[in-house]
Amino acid sequence: MARVTYLDRLVPPDADPADFFERVQALRMTDRGHTVDLGPLDRATLTLLSRALASDQRSVYLGLPRGRHDMAVLIGIYLQLIRRGAELTGGSPCPVPDGPVVVVGLRTNVTVRLAQLAIGRQNLSRALRMQRIRGDGRVVDLQGKITRAVDSPSGLFYLNTALGRPSLGTSVGTVVIDRTSMANDQSWERALAWASEHDAARVVAVADLGTQPGSSRAWTQWPWTPALRTDVRHTLGHRPAYGPLTSNALLAHRPAAAPSVAVYRHEQLAELYRTVVAGVVAARRVHTLEPWPQPIADAVRLLNLLWCSWGSIGRQDAWQVLMGRGSGARALARSVSRGTLEGRAGPWGLFRETQWPDLRRGVLDLYELLYDGNPRWDLLLALIDWARANRAGVPLLVRTRTRSAAAAVAEELADALGGDADSLLLAPRTGPAAGRGAGALHVMPYTECLAWDASPRLELHLGVSSTLRTGVLFSGAADEHVAVVEQSEYTWLERSAGRALHGWHEQIRQTAAVLRLGEVPELATPPLPVVYGPVDLSRPSSVPDDSPQRDSRLALDLSALFEDYDASARAIGTPAKPGRSATAAADDPVPATAVVTEPEGAVLWLRSDEQVDVLIGQRYARVPVTALTSGSRLLRARGDGQSRLHDRLVMVMHDSAEVTAMDTMIGFFRQAITAVYEQRGSWPDVLAALRNLGSEVSSWQTVSKWADGSVIAPEDPQDIHRIALLARDTRLTAGGTWQRLARMAEELRRIHRALGHTAAAAMAEAARGTEGPALRQLKTLCSGIDVSEVLEEFDLVVVRRVGGQKSVSAAVLGRVPGPRSASSSPQEAP
Repeated sequence: MARVTYLDRLVPPDADPADFFERVQALRMTDRGHTVDLGPLDRATLTLLSRALASDQRSVYLGLPRGRHDMAVLIGIYLQLIRRGAELTGGSPCPVPDGPVVVVGLRTNVTVRLAQLAIGRQNLSRALRMQRIRGDGRVVDLQGKITRAVDSPSGLFYLNTALGRPSLGTSVGTVVIDRTSMANDQSWERALAWASEHDAARVVAVADLGTQPGSSRAWTQWPWTPALRTDVRHTLGHRPAYGPLTSNALLAHRPAAAPSVAVYRHEQLAELYRTVVAGVVAARRVHTLEPWPQPIADAVRLLNLLWCSWGSIGRQDAWQVLMGRGSGARALARSVSRGTLEGRAGPWGLFRETQWPDLRRGVLDLYELLYDGNPRWDLLLALIDWARANRAGVPLLVRTRTRSAAAAVAEELADALGGDADSLLLAPRTGPAAGRGAGALHVMPYTECLAWDASPRLELHLGVSSTLRTGVLFSGAADEHVAVVEQSEYTWLERSAGRALHGWHEQIRQTAAVLRLGEVPELATPPLPVVYGPVDLSRPSSVPDDSPQRDSRLALDLSALFEDYDASARAIGTPAKPGRSATAAADDPVPATAVVTEPEGAVLWLRSDEQVDVLIGQRYARVPVTALTSGSRLLRARGDGQSRLHDRLVMVMHDSAEVTAMDTMIGFFRQAITAVYEQRGSWPDVLAALRNLGSEVSSWQTVSKWADGSVIAPEDPQDIHRIALLARDTRLTAGGTWQRLARMAEELRRIHRALGHTAAAAMAEAARGTEGPALRQLKTLCSGIDVSEVLEEFDLVVVRRVGGQKSVSAAVLGRVPGPRSASSSPQEAP
């Protein structure tokens, strides 16, 4: 009997001419005029989905290598096309259940994408009855016609989760959730809740490889692992890669079975790390309902900051504070140094006597070791030289855990290698020319997700990622991944990667059995290849040894500890918003102020120490929550992606990497002002120095506002140059950086001023679904881009009164629990 494999089922060798894919290829699908050739991986994915839906699998979870793509859009198109085909032909039973197909994602922009796609001469937006769900629960088509969702029982809808969870007033058929667009698990859970609220018959999730769906549903999971993709490429070949609508880029190169490793040794560093990790694990094993004492929590945060630092600790501290990421390493070291745990009784009292002295001394010694001269900095420079010599012409992307670490590393690399730090923070270009010239080196945090690319690219991962982020080592945005680890971390990395591969293989095996797909490739977990090192950083020479060697005793010891430490470190959150205490865990109660809103008295909880956007007359401003008064008009984000309206419009005009580079340049300017202030001793003296250089600024208060960010930048571009000269800051004076900053600040100011004049009217026009003068003005300002959907992401809330304060869960911040009666007191708010 012939051997039948899963590929025989998913991509049959003798496809019927009437087959969906054959018809689409014959008619020619285009994306902005370019031919879209659905490759073997696309065909396998969509056929697998069709078989799963036909087999009555209610929830399907597709794991794809991390990267930006439009696979959720492709799946929505596919489901709607086969349903429309079944309606027209009345042939075999359609696997897509009755009811609208809804693509759900955070700014996935299905409406825009379908307007760019066609099959033959037929535009897909019209052919597929595409409509966007509005914030009020109604739907709108490309012509601006607003109707009820119930009137389109076979429609294709798109829900932007930034609009919140609008009710459609009817059930839906299939919900396709683009989890890759969502920044956190809470957004994912809210999308699932929306599907349940609308009685979705089927849920299809498109997610990053390595993420977990949770236990709220019985999921049929299919992860496209390196082994499966290698099998598809070997058996079926590959197609040209164009655009984000296909997965062809994933087959452009033979996928590596596992990430490679660059190994370094540093005996003192490893020993201190082992001591601190052992102390944290011991703290986790303390059986008590009390929260962790502050010094212990700060010790964990300090270790996390130190271990993700590959250059100057002081420089990373500056960016940590500037970007609102909480306390820097110096402040945390001060807290740990002063922490005595005095007065603690019970389990923590015993911990104070037995474990705390070693934990405290170890993390402070590690701080001193790295602060005086980070030994890993020279290793990073050596690895860049190695990559340029051994991967000539291939773009190199250095990945960091945080934005502040990326900014610090980029700044130091610019100093060491030449060039601009803001250029290093820009995303690499796609295509075969991407590796040429000075743009071959880039520094980006993991939060920046790059598109799948068929061109070669090398990603350098600084350290071992959390077990929740193992998938980044298998990302589809690069064809080679090298993790840079201390020798004692090698076994932990190997076990983490091996456990992920084993888990994915088990999911594949189970799904293949349920769907009767036939044989799947056997699991192979080879050792992680060492491509560089080991290098002994304790010695003057950084030349790697001829053959990798491992201290098995130390490696095995630490690999056991790291498992427990990883869980402990994840339990202690690092704040993501400015103003948030660095010691507050993500789900800890936070001080909040109750704001009672018109017209129904709904209560909005806002952090007491944050600033909010308001409209004051014709001025768009940012004020403290405590400054709100009766009648204040407050701009509030409806759903996920809690951004400012101003920032959202900037993001519409620029990609995320450009926004990061803009933030970096503004950060340079604020650092320069602060440096001048520290030199001169007072703001009046700073003003005097500026006026001596010809500045016409009249008050020192104006200058201080440049430093705290309440004013973007000086209106006179020469004042930026004057500050740079006073600070002797070559980052701003070299290469025309101050002129670029001036142009960027003027663009931001134009948007700011326009919002003051048009925001209220434009939001009202967007709510009515009509483009009036205000919307047209914003559209012109934003390079002709339609911003009505962006405006729908926000509510303009009128404040009735501001109530008292109390501690609430961070989960309820910025969300309206429900209407209140006019007589309700805000102090009594839930």
